[in-house]
Amino acid sequence: MERILLAPGGSWAEAAARAAAILDQDGIAVMPAEGVYGLHIRPDRPRALERLRALKPRASDRGWIGLLAEPDSLARYADPISARAQSLVREHWPGALTLVVPASPLVPATLRASDGTMALRCPGSELLRAVTRACGGLLLSTSANEPGSPAPARAEDVVLPDVDLLIDQGPLTGLPSTIVRVEGDVVRLLRPGAVRIEGV
Repeated sequence: MERILLAPGGSWAEAAARAAAILDQDGIAVMPAEGVYGLHIRPDRPRALERLRALKPRASDRGWIGLLAEPDSLARYADPISARAQSLVREHWPGALTLVVPASPLVPATLRASDGTMALRCPGSELLRAVTRACGGLLLSTSANEPGSPAPARAEDVVLPDVDLLIDQGPLTGLPSTIVRVEGDVVRLLRPGAVRIEGV
């Protein structure tokens, strides 16, 4: 596994370019999000998706988290988008809030949950957004932990095999993104995390 150490306050541009190149070749990259380290692949690379499923087996009714390069990219992957979802995007994106919303009919079934939804986030990390942009505007992500273990807040806690790149940004907060399901004007908390939403 290749490892890149990011100096505090240093440039991440070379690391982003290297990550994009590896992901383009069916690779799996561990990169820092706002609070924990995650696994990332290109969704248009079937071999990478097979490798990710082998690393992180999951129930067939669960999809992956899709990372967007820009907040306004939500319209490409979600349909319909309620006024409440739009309000949450304006308030919290880019940031550590993941929205579970109805997937657009254009989204392949392999990327949706069995109920037709998709979990989407525009991350606060400039590094992640740059890599996502370089890879076509969408990455698939999941936490870089073994099933049943906590999501890693330190690069040295990532012990998964078959990973091609680890970008080490040092210790993170340990708080994952908040996940909410948005159905019309109803917002339901699925996982507490870094973002608190009033009334939810």
